[in-house]
Amino acid sequence: MFKGLCVCYTIVAVTFFSVAVSGYWAFGNQSEGLILNNFLDDGKALVPKWFILMSNIFTILQLSAVGVVYLQPTNEVLERTFGDPSSKEFSFRNVVPRVVARSLSVIAATTLAAMLPFFADINSVIGAFGFMPLDFVLPVVFYHLTFKPSSKSPIFWLNASIGIFFSVLGVIAAVAAVRQIGLDAKNYRLFANV
Repeated sequence: MFKGLCVCYTIVAVTFFSVAVSGYWAFGNQSEGLILNNFLDDGKALVPKWFILMSNIFTILQLSAVGVVYLQPTNEVLERTFGDPSSKEFSFRNVVPRVVARSLSVIAATTLAAMLPFFADINSVIGAFGFMPLDFVLPVVFYHLTFKPSSKSPIFWLNASIGIFFSVLGVIAAVAAVRQIGLDAKNYRLFANV
């Protein structure tokens, strides 16, 4: 488990944080919410088309993985509501309601995302309040509760530092995201193309 967490944190630090830091370094606070929009100049791509295609493919793969993980509780509730526990898992009676319920939830979420032109800002709030604690703070807390490391050990202080750092970062991110929603709400129009 520890080796898996080390690999996970290393990959996150190398991929996500390097993109965030280098994007801010290159574009400052004028950078777009979607990173590929920074590589467009009057609608003309500044990078090769294969780069944009690969970036979109990797984005879809990552969003699919995130959707599978974070929508699973919702899917579980839908399956309990519309499924039949006495039938087999892949029977027609269980597959059709599962496909319909999951499709309708994706359609509802997509419609909501299209309605709100500042949906990226709302995602920032959700990330600050939900995903950051879930991904970085709670594993540290659960490790401490489960293994009870000595307060004199380096692993204790490393985990405590990670938990404190990402808690503070989450609060800062939440305040910034709520502020950005307030700024964007002044220009709000339903289904606006921003």
